[in-house]
Amino acid sequence: MFALRLLLISIFVCLLSPSSVSAQVLKAYTEEWPPYNFIRDNKLVGVSTDILKAVCADTELKCDMQLVPWTRAYKTVLETPDTMIYTISRIPLREKQFVWIGPILPRSMWIFARADVAAKIHTLKDIANFRIGAIREEASLSELLEAGVPSSSIQIFNTNTDEMRMLKAGKIDIVANTEIGMQQNQKTFGIPDKAMKRMMKLNDGAALYFGMNINSNKDLVAKLQASVDKMKREGKIDAIVQQYTKAK
Repeated sequence: MFALRLLLISIFVCLLSPSSVSAQVLKAYTEEWPPYNFIRDNKLVGVSTDILKAVCADTELKCDMQLVPWTRAYKTVLETPDTMIYTISRIPLREKQFVWIGPILPRSMWIFARADVAAKIHTLKDIANFRIGAIREEASLSELLEAGVPSSSIQIFNTNTDEMRMLKAGKIDIVANTEIGMQQNQKTFGIPDKAMKRMMKLNDGAALYFGMNINSNKDLVAKLQASVDKMKREGKIDAIVQQYTKAK
C-alpha cells in the first residue's frame, strides 16, 4: 500500500513538472516579415504562421503566437525553454543556439537595389558603395558581413517596417530579401515593381525553420517535427504557400 502511494505521488509530481506543463502551451515569437509572418486585419497571419497554426491544431497544442521585434524574439527564445522563434534561417552561426524543426520552406536570399543605382552594381563588392539596409540579428546581416561588405555601409534597423519606410523614402539603396518577401514588401509599402531590381544572390545554402530553445522538452520537439513532416507529405505546406503567392 505504501509503495502504491509513493508511485501515485511520483506520477502526480511528474505531471506537474515544468516540462510537462509547458509542453501543453507553446509560446512562439516572430517578427514582421511578409508574407511569412505579418499582421492583416489585426490578426497575425502569413505562410509560416499558418503552417504553425496547422501544426498546433494537429498536435492539439495551445499555441500563443506573438509578433515582436526580432531582437526581443531572439533573446526570449534563447533564454526560455519550450519557446519557439520563427521564421528563422538555419545558418552555421545559429546551429547550436536552437533545436531546429523543419525545414518548413526553402530560402534563397537576394540583393535588391533601387533602379536608379542598379546599373552601377555588377558584383557583390559593388554594393559597398551604396547605402544598405539590414535588420538587427537577422541572418542576412551576418551574410552581408561574411561576404565582405563593410559595416560602415550598412544601416541597421529594428524592424522590417523601419527598413521598408527608409527604402521608400530613398534613404537606403539596397536590401536583402527572398523573392516572395520582397514582392510582398513592395506591395505592402507601395513601392512600384519597377522601382527595384533583383541583382544577385547573397546566399542559397540555408532554409527556413521553426527554432526551439535548446532545453525544450524533447517529446514536444519530436511531436512538432512529426507534424511538419506529415504536412509536407500531404501537400499542406505547398497549399498554404499558394494562398499567399498566387497572383491576385
